[in-house]
Amino acid sequence: MRRCINIEDLTGQVFGKLKVIERDYSKQPRKNVEYYKCECKCGNKNYVTTAKELLGGKRSCGCIRKTKGFNDYKVDGDTTIIYFTNRLDEIIMEGYIDTEDLPRLIKQNLHWCAGWNEAIQDYYAFATEYRNDENGVRKQICHSLNRDIMNAPSGTHVDHIKPENHGTLNNRKNNLRVTDCEHNSKHKNGKNKNNKSGFRNVSKRDKWWVIQLQIEGKNTVLKKFPLDQLKEAGVYAEEMRQQYYGEFAGTS
Repeated sequence: MRRCINIEDLTGQVFGKLKVIERDYSKQPRKNVEYYKCECKCGNKNYVTTAKELLGGKRSCGCIRKTKGFNDYKVDGDTTIIYFTNRLDEIIMEGYIDTEDLPRLIKQNLHWCAGWNEAIQDYYAFATEYRNDENGVRKQICHSLNRDIMNAPSGTHVDHIKPENHGTLNNRKNNLRVTDCEHNSKHKNGKNKNNKSGFRNVSKRDKWWVIQLQIEGKNTVLKKFPLDQLKEAGVYAEEMRQQYYGEFAGTS
């Protein structure tokens, strides 16, 4: 029998639909991993998982995901509200689609989630589908709600026109446009995460604030401002984005 890790014994505790029955020593020992045998309310009485997964938010044996179809929703005229839930089935966020797209999405029978996108620092609606290929091999297919709604061809991007205030969950067609990689990368909601000037496209270099934009695929320095003219540099950067990027200028 292998030695238990020095953590609190989870036996008897309840995590969502899972009740922890006992530690499981039948699994191949792994460093710093403690296994538990659980019962799930769905009827699965022999589900084994780890302490890390239980403490990290696991709330079922997988039956919740398996039985979920299309999200709960509310029709409000031409707009339909989609409700995104967490692992406890609690509503945490709302998204929007055109009501005319609702029948097609219901027929797809995918369950959409609001997932955090680190690159844009905001949420996107996505779904995961599992199906067998022609050889019977099970494949995982990832769907993006904005791409599915616009039927976007391969190699293109679907841009949210107004991404601010979680606008990336607003997937009505008047907030979407199919574009290429270059234009999509220009249309950003605010400055980069590592920005230190407080203004988008403004960075410090030696004794200057440098305004630099991506123009025709190249990083281009447009102008330099003294360190005591940061505000002026920010205004100029905004003007240049409007001039070079137009409708894809995004927000500051």
